[in-house]
Amino acid sequence: MPDDTEDRIRERAYAIWEAQGHPEGLAEDHWRQAEAEIGGLPEDSTLPNPLATGAAAELLSRPASRTKSA
Repeated sequence: MPDDTEDRIRERAYAIWEAQGHPEGLAEDHWRQAEAEIGGLPEDSTLPNPLATGAAAELLSRPASRTKSA
């Protein structure tokens, strides 16, 4: 997988994790969902996205911000 695609998937998985309220233990699910959305999986491998409505859809469409707190 090219580095730019992996970076996009990583950022998308992070955004999904943030939108879901930072749950623990779902990293693989978030990664697979991000792969499906970005195109890292075959088209017939899509995962449902229960958050892709209303305000959640707007949040998920924004790029992930990575600010570090001191």
